[in-house]
Amino acid sequence: MTDAALRMRVFAFVAIVLFGGLVARLWYLQGLEAQQQEFERRAQTNVYEQVFEEAPRGRILDRSGRVLVDNEIVEVVTLDSGIIDDLSVAERDDLFLRLAIAISRSGRLAKVEDIRSEYEDPSYGPFERIPVAVDVNPELFVFLAERPDQFPGVEVLERTVRSYPYGSLAAHVLGYVGPITRAEWERANQQINRQWEDRDIPLAGQPGERPKTYQLNDEIGKTGVELIFEDELRGTPGSRWLEVDASGTVVREIDSLEQPAVPGNDVWLTIDLDLQALAEDELRSGLDAARLRTPSPGDPPNVASAGSVVALDPRNGDLLAMASFPTYEPADFVNGISFAQFDALTSEANYSPILNRAIQGTYAPGSTFKLITAIAAMQEGVISDEPGALRGIGDEYVDTGEYLYPNCAVESDTCLFGSPFDGRRGVDMARSITVSSDTYYYQIAGEGFWPREGLGEDGLRLDEGIQKWARLMGLGVDSGLQIPYERSGVVPDREYYDTVFGAPWFAGATINLSIGQGELLVTPLQLANAYATFGNGGSLHQPNVATQITDPDGDVLLQIGPRVLRELDIADDAYAAVENGLLGVTMQPALNGRGSGGTAYSVFANADFNIWNWPVAGKTGTAQVITQGIEKADTSLFAAYGPVYREGSGVSPDVEADLAVAVVMEESGFGSSSAAPVAAEIFARWSTGTLPSVTGANEVVPVAGDGGLGDQSAQGADR
Repeated sequence: MTDAALRMRVFAFVAIVLFGGLVARLWYLQGLEAQQQEFERRAQTNVYEQVFEEAPRGRILDRSGRVLVDNEIVEVVTLDSGIIDDLSVAERDDLFLRLAIAISRSGRLAKVEDIRSEYEDPSYGPFERIPVAVDVNPELFVFLAERPDQFPGVEVLERTVRSYPYGSLAAHVLGYVGPITRAEWERANQQINRQWEDRDIPLAGQPGERPKTYQLNDEIGKTGVELIFEDELRGTPGSRWLEVDASGTVVREIDSLEQPAVPGNDVWLTIDLDLQALAEDELRSGLDAARLRTPSPGDPPNVASAGSVVALDPRNGDLLAMASFPTYEPADFVNGISFAQFDALTSEANYSPILNRAIQGTYAPGSTFKLITAIAAMQEGVISDEPGALRGIGDEYVDTGEYLYPNCAVESDTCLFGSPFDGRRGVDMARSITVSSDTYYYQIAGEGFWPREGLGEDGLRLDEGIQKWARLMGLGVDSGLQIPYERSGVVPDREYYDTVFGAPWFAGATINLSIGQGELLVTPLQLANAYATFGNGGSLHQPNVATQITDPDGDVLLQIGPRVLRELDIADDAYAAVENGLLGVTMQPALNGRGSGGTAYSVFANADFNIWNWPVAGKTGTAQVITQGIEKADTSLFAAYGPVYREGSGVSPDVEADLAVAVVMEESGFGSSSAAPVAAEIFARWSTGTLPSVTGANEVVPVAGDGGLGDQSAQGADR
């Protein structure tokens, strides 16, 4: 190659390099720099907004896996406030009117005022879709989608809401959900912040781990299981990130930052669905029958307006059924409930259907309390075969139908205590329970009011002993059941009288207390738990309403086992006397020359099962009610447990009672007439394995042991 040619090639190469540099500089100035300037401009003018999407709540299942509370997908009419804001007031009013007409014609009543109220609600963020009608006809989606010009900013979206396959069944146990209030929102998010700070995890979350934060207008559990297990049932909200310009217009959605919603965990209850349904049906039927019963001359009519049934497993404290009547439909709260509807649910004129009488209703227990008095009398030495006692456990007392307290200064109504049982008969401790002799307890309470030589290990008087044993068996305090708003009831004592009445405790108060009257108040749950405690030999359980928590994949996260609060040491002779008396209530016929038989004998003799093959130990109760000086019909009560070994029965000596039941029926008359038949039917169906199977639910049941969903139908499942 010549020197000239070489020089030309070098010159050409240099020219190309210089030209390339010029082109690169021009590209940078006109391309990258311009793009960078655009990025800087957008960074200065655009913002990123996070929009949350509420996650489906976890399900609530019964002990065998039948779904009591589920979720269903519904169509929701929503408004895009960004588009609606750009309309004139006249255009907006016209839109709301046309939308209200369209929704109403589709089958769901809508009002312009309600739509405007939702649109103007400040709790909705500027980029949230505002719901104005929930669970609308799917055909409305097509109607609105075909007319975007007529309905700007209106869109029908899908959303999950609570559904109830069994309607109102177990409503007071399950509870309901509703829109979160500002106070609840602040409290819940503060708690979440503290929890995540304690774990040293930023609220942004780690991969796969995010907080269950709340937004205003999210739903939250208000009562029952929905409330107490809110942390488990609530899912993890999903989120989307929107890029918004200075004018508030959404520029784009950043898909890479989207986080899907995660459903909440499932809560498995101790409730037996079939037993729950039976308890509710029998309670309702029992109240109906009580209303039709003609009262005795001079007695007030049986209003039979309300009541409760509680069933427990004495072996572990599991809540098997909890019925409260009147009841309500949790589904009424799904789409929001009006003030008028809520007032009707809380109105005393309607007997307060929202009230869970099993844990919030407090009642004088009447003669069902004689279980406590009898144990206290024997444990504290008033009735004992030891020296210093008023009489022996097997010694008879002649019941004349009245008791005159001997230490009264003058004979008056406050000194003379009558009994509904007339005629003379001899009763010992066991028989005093079987025939429900009031005067037997009047006498030991009146005599036991004063300290006696050798009375109890602690030298207690009997009224103090009654209160001691009432509290030991769970009365006067919350049971600890995981359902909120439980009432403690009242076990009156000297301190109570001093605080409430400003007066000293007196013998008459002890006498009234001995038969479950006076200021004594218990809940049906407490009564059932006291009988379950005695029925299992003295283990007071803290009742359970849940057995386990599982995640959406069916894996077990937490198992909840029995919780024993205390073990009671009841002497063998005292235990035997009381249980024999309780068995006599249901199994002892009238004896020649000995007066009446067991107060519930005729009821259980006519029940649809052989009580000798499955003995039930129980006690009737009839409590007088006077409100503001007006006498009402008596509260009808019955409490029992079974099966119980009895010589000659079909039960082996090592049997364990697996069912304890308490029935309380307001203004329904004698316990033997109203409450006992309800309990007898429950024991009959339970003992024979013939619980009517609940129908109407279309769901699957988890296969035993896998913790997830199997393919077995829930229909026709028996205990």
